[in-house]
Amino acid sequence: MFDLATECTATAFSLWAHRATVEYLAATGTEIPADVRSGAVPGCSAMAPAFKDAAGIGEIPVTLSAGASGPVLNGTVPWASNLYPEGVVVLPAVREDGTRVVVRTRISAPGVTVRLLENLMALNATASGVLVLEDVAVDPGEDLLSEDVPSFLAAVRGPFLLLQTAFCLGLSAAALTAAHEALQGVAEVFRAELEEAGTEFRRLRADLLRLAGTPREAEPRELFSLRLDAALLTGRATRLEGKVVGGRGYAMSSPTARRAREAAFLPVQSPTEGHLRWVLQNLP
Repeated sequence: MFDLATECTATAFSLWAHRATVEYLAATGTEIPADVRSGAVPGCSAMAPAFKDAAGIGEIPVTLSAGASGPVLNGTVPWASNLYPEGVVVLPAVREDGTRVVVRTRISAPGVTVRLLENLMALNATASGVLVLEDVAVDPGEDLLSEDVPSFLAAVRGPFLLLQTAFCLGLSAAALTAAHEALQGVAEVFRAELEEAGTEFRRLRADLLRLAGTPREAEPRELFSLRLDAALLTGRATRLEGKVVGGRGYAMSSPTARRAREAAFLPVQSPTEGHLRWVLQNLP
């Protein structure tokens, strides 16, 4: 994840969505199909509404109710990625009695519609869009993954956030490396700032590697803090790269400009910067 993000954040982001889906299946004891495990069939994480609902800052927009031939999904997920026709989606839903569940479906299932988003600032290659579900059938024996959403979220929180942190830091590393390579002449005035950012990068990278050893055992505060700090550093690193590289980095086709656009996504990616700060503010 980290290594991919140093080259292409869009690829790393798509891998995160797939890898998170694999974690969801593993956390619920669900057999992971060979084509999903290998990556031949992409995984789509649509779990952001569950994390927002758990934090008290959003609602789950999909319902699971009784249909003519069994339970069906209805609703709209405003943002998901890896929305390829053959993809597997894991998402939360709310039953008629208000209980929350985690379910699985496929993009190709009858009743599933994808509205791909266009003209994004970056990450246009991630097949991101709106997921619309209209009477999508759910097999309770195969597709109902969990009826204990709090325990599910606690189990996947570590891998979910650490994988995101990895691609944040990969993008940071690429920006800091480019800045170092361009550090000459008048740009030398930014050396101290660059060294300070490098020190912060090394601290966060060490924390990531330490927590990645036992991701499910990490404390929530440490996970959320690390994810927030990594995203903040990425914004700082790409701005610093822009200052050091100068005017040539302002060209839309330059790697500097691309990294700046990619970093601009991190404050709004779920969990957003506001979500992270809210959770940290309210944790005991």
